[in-house]
Formats: sequence, C-alpha cells, structure tokens
Amino acid sequence: MLFEIKGTGTNSITETKESSDTEKLKKDARAKGEYIVTVSGDEKGLTAIARKFNMSLSEFKNLTGLTKDTLVKGQIIKNVPHAKIPDGKGLNYLAVQNGMTLEELLKLNGLPKNYKPSKDEYFYVYPSKKKPVKQKETQKTTAAVKKPAAQKTEISKEQPAAPNEIAEQIRNAVSSNIGAVGKEDFSKAFLQINEKNAKQVIKAYDELTDNDESLINAICSEVMSSKELRKDAVMTVYDNLAKQTNASTPAKRQEFKAELDKEFKKFIGMVSTDKLDEMINEMTDYKPQGKNFSDEVLKTSNGGNSEDITSATLTSIKDGSGKYVTAGTLKSWAISSGKRDKGFSKVENPYIVRPLPNYNTETKKIEAMTELRGSTGTGDLNGKVVILNSGHGGYQQNNGYFDPGTVLSVKNAEGKEMPIEEWRVAQSFVDKLSDELRSRGANVVFVSGAVRNGGMAKQHYLESLMEGKKGSDELRELISDTDKTDMLFLSVHVESAKEKPKSRMCTVRYTKDIDKKLSENINKHLQKGFMALTPDVTHDNLYVNNAAKGVTSSLLEIGNIANGEITNSLLSSYDQKKYMKCVADAIEETLKQQGEN
Repeated sequence: MLFEIKGTGTNSITETKESSDTEKLKKDARAKGEYIVTVSGDEKGLTAIARKFNMSLSEFKNLTGLTKDTLVKGQIIKNVPHAKIPDGKGLNYLAVQNGMTLEELLKLNGLPKNYKPSKDEYFYVYPSKKKPVKQKETQKTTAAVKKPAAQKTEISKEQPAAPNEIAEQIRNAVSSNIGAVGKEDFSKAFLQINEKNAKQVIKAYDELTDNDESLINAICSEVMSSKELRKDAVMTVYDNLAKQTNASTPAKRQEFKAELDKEFKKFIGMVSTDKLDEMINEMTDYKPQGKNFSDEVLKTSNGGNSEDITSATLTSIKDGSGKYVTAGTLKSWAISSGKRDKGFSKVENPYIVRPLPNYNTETKKIEAMTELRGSTGTGDLNGKVVILNSGHGGYQQNNGYFDPGTVLSVKNAEGKEMPIEEWRVAQSFVDKLSDELRSRGANVVFVSGAVRNGGMAKQHYLESLMEGKKGSDELRELISDTDKTDMLFLSVHVESAKEKPKSRMCTVRYTKDIDKKLSENINKHLQKGFMALTPDVTHDNLYVNNAAKGVTSSLLEIGNIANGEITNSLLSSYDQKKYMKCVADAIEETLKQQGEN
C-alpha cells in the first residue's frame, strides 16, 4: 500500500463547479490521499466518514490530524489511506491486499459495480496501523489544488526478484514482524509472486535453510494478522499457481477454499495446513524432501531418540478432524499460541523460539529432551554425574502445546519492552552451569520438557532416567554404572513475582532429607559470591525432587526477574556465569561431602 503522510488541513471548494470537474477533483484527491467532504453521505459528520474507513472517530482524527468534529461542505481532509492497483491487476486484487471485499472498496470510493479503473488510478483503502505526522490545519481554495505529486515506484512495476530471493524476503518479514501479513515488508515481497513464478517460490520457500514450514503455513500462522487477509493471501498463492500449472479446476479450487475456511473456523492457534500443503504440492508435482502425507506415524532407527525428527515427521497428536499432525505443525501451533500470550502484549516484535517437538518415535510419546554432555576438563568432579533440569521448555503429550513456563515482558536497559520466557532464561543459566561443571571433570546430563499435563510426571520420566532406562545407550550405561553418591540432580526455574516488584528472592527448594545439605550449600555460596539476591532455603514437596530417588536433589528459583532493578543482571551473560560459578562451587562441595560420608 502506498501511504503518504502529508500536511493536514481544510479547504473550501466552489459550489459552482461543473459535475465533471468535481469528479476529476475527487479523483485527483484520491491520488493525493485527500477526501473531499460532500453533502450526500457526509451529513452525519466526521464519525460517519471514519466508519467508511473502518476506523473509530479517535483513530481517524489521529490519522488525519483533525482537531474538530464539525465539517464544512467542500472541506478537504488529508492523510487518508490510499493505494494504486499494481499493473496487470484489478479492483478485486487491490481490495484483497488491503483486507477488504470488492463491495467495500467500491462503496468507500463511491463507485458503481461495473466501474473500470484507468491506468495509475488511486483508490481509498482501509488503513494500516501507522502513526500519523500531525500538522496544523490550513485553508486552501479550489484554484490552489495541485496535480498529484510524483508517487513512489510500486514494487509491481519492478522486475520480480528471483524465486529464492522472494522466499527469503517473505521469511524475513515473517520472522521480524508479529502479524506480518499485510504489513509493508511482507507485502513488498508477497506481491512479487505471480502466475509465472508461483511454483518456484513455493518450492524455494520450502527449501530455505533451517526452515520447517511451508509458505502456506507461514502465512496462516501469523495469528496477529487479519484472518481474512491471511485467507486471501493463501488464495492468491493458489490462484497464481493454478494459472501457472493449469492443474486446477473450479471444483478443486472450491475444495481448497472449503478446507481453508474449515481450518480458520477452528481455535485460532490450531490452524493446520497439512491438507492444504498436500493439495498445493499435487498441483506442482513437487514432493518436499521428507514429507509424508500418510497416516502412518514414522519410525526412526535410533532407538526412539528425537535427534532425527524433522518438521514432516508425523506424531501421534491429532488435530480437530482426527488426523495425525506433523512435528512442524505442532511447532506452528506453539508459535501461534505464544504470540497470543498476555505476557507479550506490550512487546512490539517478540522473538518466539519453539524447538521441534521432542517426539520419541519408539514410545510414540512426546517426552523430555535428554542429552549427555561429556566432561571437557579434569578436576575434583572427575567421575561425577550431575543431572541438570532446565525448567519447562517441552511439548505436552495430551494436546501438543508447548510449555514455556511463566511469560512476561519487562523493560530492558533502553526502556523497551522485551519478552521473557521462563524456559529460555532457565536454559541459559543451565548452559552456563553445565560448561562450568564439565570444565571441572563432571559428566552432565541435560534434561528438559513439560512436567505436568501429560509430561514427565505422568510418564515417570525422571524416575526411569535415574534407573538408566531413558536416553541413548551411552547415557543409560553411564547412569547404571555410577554410584548414586557420585550423582546429583538440580532443577533450575525462574521466579517472576510481578506482585512483588521489589523482591530479590532466590528460593532453593528441597524435599528429601538428603537434599537439605545441597540447598544449604547453594544458599551459602550465593550469599558469599553473588550478593545481588537474597536466597532462602525452603522445604517443599516437589515431583522433581521426589523423582530423583536416592540422589541428592534441589530446585533453584534463580531470582525474581520481574524486579526491574535486577532483571538486566539476571539476563547478563557475565552475571549468569558468575551466578552459576557459585552454584557449581556448592555442587562440588556437596559431592565431596557425600564421598566422605
């Protein structure tokens, strides 16, 4: 959309102008983003005009810079949204690209149903949500109305980029903007798709490096964009592909549209594009690598680990129609739901990360992710095994939802709101602790995933891990061959008490009698080496501690990240290393004490 911001103001036009001259003035006004107040249709005032543009009165006044609600016949209102039809396109295309129906576009512009646009003609459209440049209102006469200023070059006039470049531009727009569909960066890239390159762009998008979604899925998963705008974009891709390949019929198009409508009638985060992608790929004779659209749940040859799971791997989670969904679909659901979390409400561009589902193809369950990290040095922890649990961060078996833990937004050092997800913060701390322990000779077992709602607790995952029944053969052998006095378990979480914004709490929780010494040692070393917090030892009845049968364990809440005074410290890589060195000292002291007893 071309959306010029100009000076705001009013202007009286002479009533004695001929009708043809008036229509020309209106046409010229549309080209400049101006609206001429007439008697017919405008007698209800500024509110009625605002509603024409699908806006509230306050939004319209903010956009145009007007300060008064009263109108004068012939008044010119500036800064209204307008756009030009790209070459080779029609009014319906322009309507779709701006989230409108053809009827809405014609009504807004006061045009008949059979109106034929002329070349380079501009039309009023619904607005994008941009902040206006507010200027003073001025008065001008009809004689002073100038010809439209030279407009910016439309991207459609330029030679489209190569298919792989278009695909990359679309992914960049989706990655950097929440609700990207309809926004400028997305539109600039998307409008380059045409009936000559649609097939190549679809394939190029699927083959992008580190990509786990189709072009159709990328469009549909932008849940903060208009639902109708996303549906129209998908149909635009389909129609361009149909013209290029001649592989569609009216009946097939109707089937595709019916499937699209059906998916969008579901819960907003549950849109599955598996069937749509299958129909698209049938038209292109293109079979994406690894894609399998049968209902058979795929198996791997690695004993049930998730290391070789791809986005196309079918899981045992089913969608609303009862069909198995792929790991990539579960990930797209998780991203969609993440964008809707109230913790992101103040964040302009939340960076939401969701790894592929940790799906065990042997047990056909979504399980915790388990990884053995071998020692990198030698020291007093040689021969010791430390199991570190990064809280949350997995998919839940009964519905496939991702468990991010607590989600909130806080202000960073620049005063901008940034997203905070507990699982990512906890994992960052655990990674630092893991590096420190391994440098001292320890073997570290990293385990992470959803605990409740069909996760670790229901599956008794940690109990099985401690018995040497989970993970790779190498990990199972290590656990089985290590005495429990040479083992230790620590779960790391994040405090986020927004109701106590001044609290510096850092809670160390223990459950079993053998856990208390570890908790006390963590408390002692933190008070001595990381004085930004006020740690406290608390007895609790926690699953993770109970599951570590016979092994000393504790759960550490690293600090109240909702406290703005310490947030930057808790997110600082330097301070995280300093913090985790204290915890590593506590772990080393505890394991040494266990060996002496």
